[in-house]
Amino acid sequence: MSTILHREEPGRRLHRPAEENTMAEAVPTPPRGTRPRNRRQLIMAAAAELFARDGYAHVSMGDVADAVAVRPSALYQHFRGKDDLLYEVVNHELAAIGSAVESVGTADRRAAIRAIVAASLDHRGTGVLWQRESRHLAPAARDRLREQLVTTGRRYAELVGPRRPELAAPRRELITWASLAALMSISFQRIRLPRAEYEELLAAIAEDVLDARIEPSGEEAPAASTPSTGPLTSVEPLTRRDELLSAAARLFAERGYRTVGVDDVGAAVGITGPSVYHHFDGKLDLLVTIMLRGAEQLRHQMSRLLPLSTDDAAALRGLAHSYTAYSFANSDVMDLLIAETAHLPDRERTAIRDVQRSYVAEWVRLLREIHGGLSDGHARVRVQAALNVINDTARTPSLRTQAGIVPAVCAIVRSVLRLTP
Repeated sequence: MSTILHREEPGRRLHRPAEENTMAEAVPTPPRGTRPRNRRQLIMAAAAELFARDGYAHVSMGDVADAVAVRPSALYQHFRGKDDLLYEVVNHELAAIGSAVESVGTADRRAAIRAIVAASLDHRGTGVLWQRESRHLAPAARDRLREQLVTTGRRYAELVGPRRPELAAPRRELITWASLAALMSISFQRIRLPRAEYEELLAAIAEDVLDARIEPSGEEAPAASTPSTGPLTSVEPLTRRDELLSAAARLFAERGYRTVGVDDVGAAVGITGPSVYHHFDGKLDLLVTIMLRGAEQLRHQMSRLLPLSTDDAAALRGLAHSYTAYSFANSDVMDLLIAETAHLPDRERTAIRDVQRSYVAEWVRLLREIHGGLSDGHARVRVQAALNVINDTARTPSLRTQAGIVPAVCAIVRSVLRLTP
């Protein structure tokens, strides 16, 4: 959930601030029949917009060609195919963020934050393209992109890490990546703010992450206590149905829903593919069950927690802790809620989105009650940033295995929301 709660649905138009200067908006579409020198840039800009808006699987080369007023054959003069185009688009967006960090010549934390804030707004689709759409690439291609992102993260850490010398290296890594996650959350927002106001707000959020009061340690947790996806229910021992759900969630998250077959799921629990049909109608039934169950568990946690809270601040702290704990215990499920919702039938997709919207709306309502005078827009930006910090750290193996990671992330979230411990 989290920013996945408001992640753009494939097929829905992205709502961007009028002031925003995205790659797609910065390059006008030429008249049909002309041969502009920047055709490759135009193609990439159009593809970035379409992939982020509609989802890679729902965009054809013909759609991209129509967006730049050329014949589909013209695209193949620049790209080998749609996979190659997707790789180049994601590579371009990630490189833009990396260039912003590299442009900061000295270890100036404020300058580094401002540079990434500006690049994040200029390339607002980066988070969606990396987290959701790059899953369609071959593993080797995605690994190359991941290494580029890791390099950017390391450079950013060199600039901001020295401000927290009391923290061990794993904790500095945590706050660095959490800061980036907070900034990348704008990929999943529909908030409209003036550019200067947006930049100030995002820079303040990044500073809040980096100044979070967390425990200084963070060495890798022992294997026995390392968070894992585990079963989707608390029933012990697992039923065969639960085993299949857990295996399917892990495989879908690791390899992508499209590439996993029923035989793969069956083999993961030691049965044949046809035996899976004794428990589920098929692969889609597995995905629907996993995701509906995950959304319902979060809604149930919220409905149980709120009546027991003494005040709004206690309620929001409780929601932050319950969501963080759930995300780390079920990182595979969260991965699917982020990346695979497009595969759901309309009715189930709508049901999950309704739960997600009401869940986020409750966080926003509580935050505005706590901080009187906080605008709805500012509250939503902070909530989405906090939720994306949780999602991204829970889905990053090197972070989620740190000792005491759930309390540490909760402390970062409280800092983003400006809550007292």
